[in-house]
Amino acid sequence: MDQATKVDSNHPSPKKLQQIDTSTLGITWTDGHESVYAVKMLREHCPCAHCIDEWSGEKKIKPGMIADTIRPKDIKSVGLYAIQFYWNDGHDTGLYPHELLRKLCQCEICKKA
Repeated sequence: MDQATKVDSNHPSPKKLQQIDTSTLGITWTDGHESVYAVKMLREHCPCAHCIDEWSGEKKIKPGMIADTIRPKDIKSVGLYAIQFYWNDGHDTGLYPHELLRKLCQCEICKKA
């Protein structure tokens, strides 16, 4: 089994990424979980230094700052630990660690947890 397909049950990684509709993204994980994300919510939770103050941890993105028309133009895997989104608002510096993406999952199971 190579590194890309290695399954770590403590730290699952994305197996398949798909655009469910224009405003919803889905990720199937190596542990079988299927996550659902509103793309606007993902953009609002960008973890980069432009979006979160490095010293205080305060979010710089305030409610209403991100347009409803936000969409990923491109999505790339970064090593074995993160995903990088290239947004149609020109933003592309955020690396979303797999762990963060799992925490942001909006599926019915995760919403209840």
